[in-house]
Amino acid sequence: MVKKYASLLSADASDYKKIIRDLEQRGFTGFHFDIMDGHFVKNFAFNATIIKSLRKLTKLPFQAHLEIENPGEYIDMFIDSGCQIITVHPQTCNLERELRYIRTKNALASVAIDPELEIDVIKRYMSLIDNIVVMSVYPGFGNQKFNEKSLKKIKNIKRIIEENDLEITVSVDGGIDSKTEYLAIENGTDILIFGSSLFE
Repeated sequence: MVKKYASLLSADASDYKKIIRDLEQRGFTGFHFDIMDGHFVKNFAFNATIIKSLRKLTKLPFQAHLEIENPGEYIDMFIDSGCQIITVHPQTCNLERELRYIRTKNALASVAIDPELEIDVIKRYMSLIDNIVVMSVYPGFGNQKFNEKSLKKIKNIKRIIEENDLEITVSVDGGIDSKTEYLAIENGTDILIFGSSLFE
């Protein structure tokens, strides 16, 4: 069954408690937090203190998407804040080191692939990965249009996973709404990350 995560980037920060409760009742199975430092992407969003306060509101999984430079310096901070899934970008870090470290902390190791990156950048690390986030938009801002080129990438990643009998889930992040969710599912997505479409 395909899972649905809610990204709170576009949500009304003054009403997080009600939003989280409502999304739980609507069947969402986790929450996605875009952590931005103004360097890797030209935006700022969330920190460990905010996430720790929201952790008290739900028992559903939290995913920290580290859209930041030097993510390895902050992995412990976000795990300690209550995030069970840590996502890094391969171009910002020593990917093998960070994936191994995340797993030693009993968290799920996740890697995000931006639209311009090919699958080759992560192929050698597949045995260390628990989740792959295919970015169907460029990271940094919500309310972007879904890039249908990401569908081929999802399909190819799913094929590699199945051919090698790997236990990796595939997520898609960006531009997911009532229309694009079906395209993503058809091509093998396991986890849909909904953002701005939830809060328009």
